[in-house]
Amino acid sequence: MNELTQPQVGFKEGQVQFENVDQFKKDFEQIIKRHSNFIVTEDTMKGAKASRADLRNAAKESASWRSKVKAELLKPFDDISEIATEYEKKAKDAADEIDKDIKVFEEVEKQKRSDGLNDYIVQRADDLDVNPDLEINDKWFIKGNFNGTVPKKAFVEEHIEPQFELLVKNKEQRLVDTVAIRNYAESQSFDPEGYIHNLDFKSLAEIMSDIDHDVVKRQKREEAAKAVAEMETENHIDEVTVDNRVIDQNTGEIVSEAPKITVTAANLNTVNQVLASPEIDLKSQQTFTRLLYVTGTIEDLNAVATFLNANDIEFRGES
Repeated sequence: MNELTQPQVGFKEGQVQFENVDQFKKDFEQIIKRHSNFIVTEDTMKGAKASRADLRNAAKESASWRSKVKAELLKPFDDISEIATEYEKKAKDAADEIDKDIKVFEEVEKQKRSDGLNDYIVQRADDLDVNPDLEINDKWFIKGNFNGTVPKKAFVEEHIEPQFELLVKNKEQRLVDTVAIRNYAESQSFDPEGYIHNLDFKSLAEIMSDIDHDVVKRQKREEAAKAVAEMETENHIDEVTVDNRVIDQNTGEIVSEAPKITVTAANLNTVNQVLASPEIDLKSQQTFTRLLYVTGTIEDLNAVATFLNANDIEFRGES
């Protein structure tokens, strides 16, 4: 059985004091010392269990006393704590109601400072001839950064002017890049406007590379068109027209039906005007032999013969 002295609660000069604390410590130490370093064997099993029980009972008795005393001491405090908590909540609710009105007023004042900063930015951008495209931090609109609604010089120099300096540099670089693109695009016979527009999302080097690529693509298209034209000429160079049919002289194959053309004195004038154009040099062109059937009056046929002779075109007739 444990002999654990419990400290006694007392009061002196309005303060809580405990008596017999030293005896409480001595009793606990003796109980712990008495049952410490116990060697457990088969023969001492009964005694070991008893020691274990004494130690646990001592701890349990102390914890029970401590909880009881704490509850007794704190009961007056718990009563006043409930009263304090109730009034604290009432005070907080009243403060929150005032805070709502204060926040409305503060938001109005903040908007005035925001408008003041925006006016400064617009005017400064107009002076520098740049777009007022600045990054604005909502935390900037504290009273300390403004004289009323006008931004302070120190605030402007720290947060606003560096951004304007960057915009000015970007504008100057844009002008240099624009001139470079325009000159290069026009030197390659391209409209520069589309390339200049790409400066919004591409670097100068990338746009110059685009122009080079477009030059290569244009050359390939021209070479392809030239090759097709040459192939067409080669495909028809050995063809003659017989009885309204285009015939390959090498194979005898009928390539296509030749259209029958009716030439009159009236439409011969139009043909003559086209052939007389300075852009057409008949003598420098490769010559071909074609079978041409002409239907018309004697006057029409004489006009055709006159036209052919006048243009040094060899012809022969069959009735």
